Amino acid sequence: MRGRIIVSLAIIAAAGVFAGPAEADTGGPVVTHPGSTPFDYPAGEVCAFPAHVEFPVSDLTEQVWYDGAGRPVFGTETGALVIRITNTDTGRTVDRNISGDGTLVYPTLDPDDFVLSGGDWSAGLHGSDLPASARHHWYISHGLMSVRVTRQGGQVTRQLLALVGPYEDMCEVLAG
Repeated sequence: MRGRIIVSLAIIAAAGVFAGPAEADTGGPVVTHPGSTPFDYPAGEVCAFPAHVEFPVSDLTEQVWYDGAGRPVFGTETGALVIRITNTDTGRTVDRNISGDGTLVYPTLDPDDFVLSGGDWSAGLHGSDLPASARHHWYISHGLMSVRVTRQGGQVTRQLLALVGPYEDMCEVLAG
């Protein structure tokens, strides 16, 4: 699965990707190929240091199923994604393969409220995200990670629901 939630939305670049059609359900998924655009985190937003993120490999396919009212119900995301993260204070850079499969569930049938779950993906958790113990961590999961992402009034909030199995915290990996 991808690091779009990182997106701070890796997450991030994914914010505009989850909008769906307003027409009635056709029975099949709406297929898109979201891009992953570079972005920057200022110092203190996720990690103590400023970071630059880019995606040297990005070949994603997203499928979303909608109900009869055009509201998203369920989705999948698959494909190749490599994230490159640079601590811009030190110049230290790492690449991580976050390719894989993920699922999207829309608990309120609103494209601005979804749960992204899967393995091998990334999420940067900001100072206002939940739970408090997860704030200012940048997880790359190699097991299972599940994050609820809610966009409201231009604000994105993430809630870490599960982090099981091996993972890395890029704030620790790139610190010093």
